[in-house]
Amino acid sequence: MHPKRLACLLPLVITFATLPARGELAIGGFGSDAIPSHPIRVFAAGAQGSDAPMRELAGPATQLVSPIFGVYEPHEQVIYVSDFHGQALRVYPAFANGDVAPLRVLNPPILGQTRANAPVHAHGEIGLIAYNCCIYTWPLHASGDAAPRLRGIVWGGGNDPTTQLNNPTSLIYIAATDEYAVSDYAPGQPSASRIVFHARTADGYAAPTRMLTGAGVAYSRAIAWDGETRRLFVLRQSPEVNGVQPGLIAVFADDASGEAMPLYTIEGPATLLDQPTGHFYYGIAHDRWLHRLWVSIASNANNPADNRVLGFDDQASGNATPLQQLSGSQLSGNVLGAPFAVPAMASDTIFDDGFEGSNRAGE
Repeated sequence: MHPKRLACLLPLVITFATLPARGELAIGGFGSDAIPSHPIRVFAAGAQGSDAPMRELAGPATQLVSPIFGVYEPHEQVIYVSDFHGQALRVYPAFANGDVAPLRVLNPPILGQTRANAPVHAHGEIGLIAYNCCIYTWPLHASGDAAPRLRGIVWGGGNDPTTQLNNPTSLIYIAATDEYAVSDYAPGQPSASRIVFHARTADGYAAPTRMLTGAGVAYSRAIAWDGETRRLFVLRQSPEVNGVQPGLIAVFADDASGEAMPLYTIEGPATLLDQPTGHFYYGIAHDRWLHRLWVSIASNANNPADNRVLGFDDQASGNATPLQQLSGSQLSGNVLGAPFAVPAMASDTIFDDGFEGSNRAGE
């Protein structure tokens, strides 16, 4: 950076450097007959138990149906929301509250029921899980029902398995390696879990750059990434044993491949990751402001009382106790979705964007 520019920014840097790092937990969920438009609720940094959300994005103008996944994009200060039953990507101001219309909507028929998205601001594009099978890429600011895609990594569960994509349930962009990664499983029996990595620029029947397979990722449900420490978090849930489904978070270096074993795990009775039969994990997220790992849990009974979010220190290992637990219908009146993090105030983003070459995730 030019010395004069640095000098101009220095007072701003000092001001924001004295502020505590704060973040907020955001989460949506699945709509239903009783809840045709599911809200996105945002909870304060220190929320616990049955605390009410501090704000929510809700109402007919939002167009939300089933906002099951979201990502905060710091350059634009927006959230990119995957609306599963609404079959759309919707974009909102990050700090919106109430019945706020989306800034834009991407909903071409080829998108289908989208489960997750990964905006890549540095390259002006966004990857999405499309039709529960594929990774399609559009321009970051694409909108409407006729926007042409840039690329598409197609299904690998049929006659041509080259892409190794079968039924991806989670998507992240790893800026350090310029790859998309999804949690998935092999077609046919025994449906072994694997993490599949593709070059961001891949198209058509492209082969993965690598895969994580074997015992280290067995029964994986979702993935998250910490760009500062270059760690990959894999949320796993084993089959039922004596009425309990054991759960854990396996942590890998973000360049791991093959049958690599995790660097360490978070597991044990104190973690509360072991869940009764019928309860399942939906998502995991890394919160770089609070340094949390958020895990969302729901149940096959669609009982709002079963909804839970656990928050761990992102340096936790072994039999660690969650720092935060939220539970109940204030998270979702139906089945909750994947958690995601937003900063507590816009100034966090101004501080980050004041520098060239920031190391924040997603660049």
